[in-house]
Order: sequence, then structure tokens, then C-alpha cells
Amino acid sequence: MSNTEKQTTEATADITTLENHAPILPALSKPATPEAGTATPAAEEKIVTLENHAPVPPALDLDGK
Repeated sequence: MSNTEKQTTEATADITTLENHAPILPALSKPATPEAGTATPAAEEKIVTLENHAPVPPALDLDGK
């Protein structure tokens, strides 16, 4: 292994991949309008709350820029 290969391997050894495992929100079929009243869900309807539990990536270090 050459000196360049060693430097590249050592420089990239600390890279961690962050993945977002949160589901993608579905698009609204109808946009909400101010005239629309508050809907009360029927007993057989399910209310689903989606939360993003993906880790927050660290801030970029721009060398003081």
C-alpha cells in the first residue's frame, strides 16, 4: 500500500453515514382552506401521527468561515 493510499484510508475512517428512517409524508389530496371546518373523525377512522426520529447531523465545520 502506498503512502497516498494510507492517508486516504485513514482520512475516511471516521466517516459515519446518517440515514433518515422517518416515513415520507403523503401529499394532501386537497389543500386546506380557511373556509374548511374542523373535521371530527368517525369512530372507525384511524389518526396517524408521524414523527421523525432520525438523528440530527452535526453542524458543518467551515474553518471559521
